[in-house]
Amino acid sequence: MHPVLLTISAVVCCILCLSAIGTADEVTLYVATGGNDAWSGTLEAPNAAGNDGPLATIAGARDAIRRMKAQGPLPGAVTVLIRGGQYFIEETVQFEPGDSGTKATPITCAAYPGETPEFIGGRVITELQRTADGRLVAELPEVAAGRWHFRQLFCDQQRLTRARHPNADPDDPYRKGFLYVERGLGGFGSGVGNIHNVGDWMDYIIDVPAAGEYIVWVRYGALNAPFGRDNMAGRTALGVDGGEQAPLDNLPDTAGWGKMEWAKNSPISLPAGRHRLRWENLQGGGLDLDAFAFTTDPAWQPKAETLPPVADGTHLIVLQAEDFVEYHGPQLHARSGHKTAFRMKQGDLPAQWANTPGAEVHVFQSGSCRAYKEIVSLGDIDAETGVVEVDGPECTAPLQTGDRYFVENLRAALDAPGEWYLNAATGRLTIIPPAGCSETSQIIAPVVGRIIESAGTQNQPIEHLSLRGLTFRVSRYTPEDGCGGYGMGKEGAIYLDNAARCSIDDCTFTSLGRYAVCIANGGDNSITHNHISDSAQGGILLLGSARNVVTDNHIHDIGVVYKHIGGGVLQGAGTDDNLVAHNWIHDSSRYGITIKNGGLRNVIEFNRVERTNLETYDTGAIEVTQQDRNLRSGSIIRNNIVADSIGYSSEFEKPLRCGWGIYLDSFAGGYTVTDNICYRTSHGGIMLQGGKDNTIQNNIFVDSTVYQARISNFSSNSEGLVLRHNVIYNTDPAPLLLSTGQVDETVLTMDENLYFCPALEAPKISSRSAADWAAWQAAGFDVNSVWADPLFVDPGNDDYRLQETSPAFSLGFKAIDTIRVGPRGREGRE
Repeated sequence: MHPVLLTISAVVCCILCLSAIGTADEVTLYVATGGNDAWSGTLEAPNAAGNDGPLATIAGARDAIRRMKAQGPLPGAVTVLIRGGQYFIEETVQFEPGDSGTKATPITCAAYPGETPEFIGGRVITELQRTADGRLVAELPEVAAGRWHFRQLFCDQQRLTRARHPNADPDDPYRKGFLYVERGLGGFGSGVGNIHNVGDWMDYIIDVPAAGEYIVWVRYGALNAPFGRDNMAGRTALGVDGGEQAPLDNLPDTAGWGKMEWAKNSPISLPAGRHRLRWENLQGGGLDLDAFAFTTDPAWQPKAETLPPVADGTHLIVLQAEDFVEYHGPQLHARSGHKTAFRMKQGDLPAQWANTPGAEVHVFQSGSCRAYKEIVSLGDIDAETGVVEVDGPECTAPLQTGDRYFVENLRAALDAPGEWYLNAATGRLTIIPPAGCSETSQIIAPVVGRIIESAGTQNQPIEHLSLRGLTFRVSRYTPEDGCGGYGMGKEGAIYLDNAARCSIDDCTFTSLGRYAVCIANGGDNSITHNHISDSAQGGILLLGSARNVVTDNHIHDIGVVYKHIGGGVLQGAGTDDNLVAHNWIHDSSRYGITIKNGGLRNVIEFNRVERTNLETYDTGAIEVTQQDRNLRSGSIIRNNIVADSIGYSSEFEKPLRCGWGIYLDSFAGGYTVTDNICYRTSHGGIMLQGGKDNTIQNNIFVDSTVYQARISNFSSNSEGLVLRHNVIYNTDPAPLLLSTGQVDETVLTMDENLYFCPALEAPKISSRSAADWAAWQAAGFDVNSVWADPLFVDPGNDDYRLQETSPAFSLGFKAIDTIRVGPRGREGRE
């Protein structure tokens, strides 16, 4: 918004009033929806004459303070009290270094006592008309003119759904409402395995340039000798259009399933034109198939992945094994995938949807650890072959068989209550209203991404500026926000660049397109007692910023659009000495708290982190990623309660899960992990990948589905690891209590832990360094550990504190303080 210029008389009035106030230690200004930026701002409400009263905007208050500073130093602390009501922000409110307070004269923008001011980064959609079929329609000229575009819409603070196919399932939005990649498109090095059953088959479309007898070359890997045969000759066959099958008669073992070689087989008769070719396993036995080549050149011979030209007058046809159009195989697994194309199930997407402007494909890819969702543009659709092409900067991972996806922002997909579609060319907005939403509702579309920003520099930071008790809702997101692929984001509704000694306290953030708060650079700031929910991205993001305090926040329902996000994110070198404590973080698409190649001496403590990693895989509720193989962070993760780290993905409709409670990924080193309680994690409670000098002590890890503790020694990089005085427990006897890679005394010291599973008589482990528990102890590990019931206080109600008589205490275990976990009352602030 453009501030209203002050009249000369109003300026004189403002100066006189502020000068009079200057005799006091503090200055109070007021902002109200019925105010006027031409007034003094020193009155709570307009005066009887109607010529003075509160200011109208927070920008107006900023400008009033600027004028005040122009008269000399501030006389004392300045408080801007903002009356209740809605303040629509269509232009980001920016604070510059000159807008700083000082330690003696801080500047605070706060809610007027007992009232709720809302800063809304959007615009109300007016002049909605109801059509005969019950839809709501509005014409938006600014959209048609290209001056406004939005990807979110809210009706009475309810997030509406951009028109999509298939429709979202509100009862199970994470598991249902998806299509699935029928086949990834591949090339050499991809392929198909687990096709060892009698009756397994795959069908291909083959275009034959001329009828003839075609020599069959097969590229494959096999190691059947341990199963009683060393040649698959005659056990599989090829057939055309359901006709007579021609056995493949030369398929000897290749010395390994992954050792691909070409083998020449007898010719097959192929008629000219397009046909359906079937490979079938007739007698059982394994092959990993990479490709087929058919040629009428008797002298032609392939070399590895190099295919020389055939002689003049002859023909060559190449089929990649993973490019089948239909198959039967209970265990069949295809390794394939292009970044910009995939094969759909026939009929999933109508060909007329191809290249629709603005149409997006949202793909939960599996080609890169199933860690993020891609949002890509919809391109060509070949109805005959089922090939769908996509494009855009987020095309970063191979799209593979079974990946779930949906298509969004199509007029033809607008068919369910709660959905909406914006025609960017005409400016027409169409809504199918959900129950309770009508033309009289307040329907808001985002305008700005940053509601408030600071523009400090390293030499001139923004200082001593506070926001307290305010509500911020509705902000936009863009594809350039930095959340694509493995990006964690770089934006926030409140964006503070080079801020120092600033605070955001007791604020509410909801209906957001970006992180609630992003602090880049600077340091010594506090983000406390805020409530953050319904964010298209994440919660709080620190980028290269040090000595910040992030405490007592409630953060939930985040990652609505972008999935590779976190409730609390510390990223980049220089992100040192931060405290993340007493937060309650739950219902996140990925991380609760994560440190991404962060700095030194950070502390993560007394947080409650629950129901995380709801839509992504290979992840942790509290996670650290570090690429430096030798860095020792000196950071601490302690006294956190972590529950239900899911790590969800899928292959078609089959659920896949890989989520850790605490995950020291890659080469994260120098961490102390102590006094944490982790339970019901899908993969395990603790994972140490390849870092050095990590100490894991006095933790309780309860119930997983794969293994409770995992020590990988990734790339043989680990050394100086210590695991001591931990309780490692599973109710289910199927998962392992412990799993390790190759370790020795230089890599690991592990002792005085308590293990137990009620259905077992000894720890169930797997290690590359020991065949079983006895061998593990003989190697010098867990020599003084015990197998005993830890005696939890009330496990049925998730109380995993230990009773006073627990045998863990005799090993040196210390009682864990759970009373102080999670947000504290304001009287408990430190």
